[in-house]
Amino acid sequence: MQEALLYEREEGGNVLCRLCPWFCRLAPGETGRCGVRENQGGVLYSRNYGRVAAAAVEPIERRGLYHLFPGSIILTLGSWGDNLPCGTRPLTAEMPPEAEAKRLLDPERAASFAVEHRCRGMAWGYREPAVWMEYVLDCAKMARANGLFTLWITKGFIAQEAVDLLGPYLDACALELLAASGSVYERSCGRDAWTTVSAIPRYLRERWRVHLEIHTPLLPGTNDDEGTLRGLADWILEELGPETPWHIWRKEGLGLPPASAEALEHARTLGRDAGLAYVYVQTGTEESLSHTRCPSCGQTLIRREGKYYVKIAGIEEGKCIQCGHEIYLRRSIFK
Repeated sequence: MQEALLYEREEGGNVLCRLCPWFCRLAPGETGRCGVRENQGGVLYSRNYGRVAAAAVEPIERRGLYHLFPGSIILTLGSWGDNLPCGTRPLTAEMPPEAEAKRLLDPERAASFAVEHRCRGMAWGYREPAVWMEYVLDCAKMARANGLFTLWITKGFIAQEAVDLLGPYLDACALELLAASGSVYERSCGRDAWTTVSAIPRYLRERWRVHLEIHTPLLPGTNDDEGTLRGLADWILEELGPETPWHIWRKEGLGLPPASAEALEHARTLGRDAGLAYVYVQTGTEESLSHTRCPSCGQTLIRREGKYYVKIAGIEEGKCIQCGHEIYLRRSIFK
């Protein structure tokens, strides 16, 4: 365990956690809604610091990033804890007691492992790395010191001061957005989180020059109606610009029927009709990888086939080789 960042000590041994908008006030022995931040004797600790629940050396496309170092290999790490479980998952994500005794990976070793396996970057995702902030921050510093790019895969339910801790070391963010609607978040996640979540992407881009790609799991009966999808597409266009990639994907394992291929394709059409240049559909299979085409002339720029085969064939100096249209692509760690 490690002492947590962003908290205040109060009378009677209580603490106030400032990591996310829940602002949990915890008495000694209590754990926050995330399930991994605990008050022990008036000190807030991160119970999941360095505790790895999942790890993979994998193509970046497996994480649904198409405009960030295409074709590169990354090390993705994940832990326990979630401060905004959505869908049919429980509201809390308690870390199992036995997890504290195993799977410890310190930041220095994580960065070394990535370099040894010829990774181009490091990513933190799987559940919700926002509640793994202390470890992610230390890893991000080590990653940048070793010339690796950094990627945060998050739902974005986090306080701005926490974003400012990570921002200087963060290259990219895959942000999961359910809808541009507080009511959808209320129904799916138990809280109207939209006000908080909607402020994060523009702030990341404008303040910290972070590359953004938006991910939306299509959940039947929750966010798959035309009005909700149009609303989110319009919001992305107006707030983040037409060049921002939008990934619409099928989410399974929540006790809900998965979105149909027709529903996914309809969502893609709505995004394109709204004016978004890069709208991708992913079904969770390798065969669902999409090519990147020039939004101006239709030339295939990045070809993706089979088991994450990626070939950049139509881009030169950041522009389409056929028409000269500038392509939104991040291929440098220099901000």
